[in-house]
Amino acid sequence: MEKETILGTLIRQLGLSGFQELARVSGVPLRTLVRYDQQLAKEGRKTISSWKAENIIKLANTLNKTPGEFLDWLLGKERYNGLLVSPVDQTIQGVPISDHLVYEELLNALLINSNLGYVPTTKDIEEILRKWKKIPKSTLKEIRKNYMNSVIYSLAQSQLKPTNTK
Repeated sequence: MEKETILGTLIRQLGLSGFQELARVSGVPLRTLVRYDQQLAKEGRKTISSWKAENIIKLANTLNKTPGEFLDWLLGKERYNGLLVSPVDQTIQGVPISDHLVYEELLNALLINSNLGYVPTTKDIEEILRKWKKIPKSTLKEIRKNYMNSVIYSLAQSQLKPTNTK
């Protein structure tokens, strides 16, 4: 069985029958889609940089995504509130993090701060990791345990019905 191509995945996700239907709904010429698919299969994701911006926009619109979101999808990247995250490679802003616990804790902390408008640079991530290397793993586990317990407690509190004290 042949491995599904990136554009084949797109066609399947959209519930389309094939490249002709993708060409019709997106407005990208059929020959262009076939060429893109062949390039991706042969040379990989680096070929995306040669695609016309106009076609990227059309395909993104077909998916109801922004062009940036569509490119992230094509490149196999995920963004969370401006953070470029790859769970598979365990990277944040392109910085690899070998320890899964550190990766999760840092991602959680950055997501909270990104809601406040802070999006770190690669240098910021590297600096944080240098400082975090000094923290014992047992302390990180304790922080996580306390955090999870507080989340569970808050959730339980939110489920309580207020009592009438009149």
